[in-house]
Amino acid sequence: MALEWLAWVLGATVIWGFGTLASKPGTERLGSRTMGIGTTLIEGAAFGLIGLALPRGALPPDPLYAAAAVSAGALGAIGYLFFYEGMRFGTVGLVGTISAACPMLTVVLSVVFLGETLGALQVLGIALIMLCILVLAYDPRRGSATRRAAVLLSLAGFFVWGIWGFLVKASVDALGEGSLDLLLAAGYLGVTAGYAALPRRPNGAAAPQGRKTWALGLFVFLAGGLSAVALTIAYDLGPAAAVAPISGTYPIIATLAAAAVLKERLDWRIAVALAAFAAGIVLLSGL
Repeated sequence: MALEWLAWVLGATVIWGFGTLASKPGTERLGSRTMGIGTTLIEGAAFGLIGLALPRGALPPDPLYAAAAVSAGALGAIGYLFFYEGMRFGTVGLVGTISAACPMLTVVLSVVFLGETLGALQVLGIALIMLCILVLAYDPRRGSATRRAAVLLSLAGFFVWGIWGFLVKASVDALGEGSLDLLLAAGYLGVTAGYAALPRRPNGAAAPQGRKTWALGLFVFLAGGLSAVALTIAYDLGPAAAVAPISGTYPIIATLAAAAVLKERLDWRIAVALAAFAAGIVLLSGL
């Protein structure tokens, strides 16, 4: 089916939209360290299991493809560490939207290095997404160290995840889905093990860690794993210039849900940024 990739990318978008919503209270209760380790562990294990279940051929003679896949896994895990650290300081609307702008970087890298092309409207879409980031990053209030920390951590996630998407697209055709997933798992689990081995620091978790708290955390962990696997399949089946932008619409779901459920205030920056983001994603997708 020609648009089979669309079902996978839409599934990934909805799942991670609600996962992003739940990540804010999850981080507040369990701490960024627990959330980071749990998400990257589950996601790495999910990639490993899918890789074992899928058929795999011989690896290509050029080791750069395998190195790119392992690096993508490592960057995917590192992106989550930035994401949850950002959630300590910022709102779902701020952190989720800036981080989700990463498909713009994926598309630009795909155009530069993979020979994919962009039309005039897609270039306009990139400009609108850049406007979204600038609006959210702008802070007229002096001394807002907490917001600046959230913005910087979100931008770090933006760059890391943007490169992740490009490396996945660049290596999936040569490696095949099964081998790619196993190599991604190696990258994810390697970073998870390294991060878990670091000395523990106070995580600021103020709420008791009861069953409901761990259930919330487990939901976020599984959402990350399921959405990442679905997105990887979408990259295998469809063009990066369409898959990446559509997958980036999840903060629209997360931000509106956060306003309704978490009572986050939708100030003018969030409203303008979401409008620019939505228009930019539509234009960039070329659909």
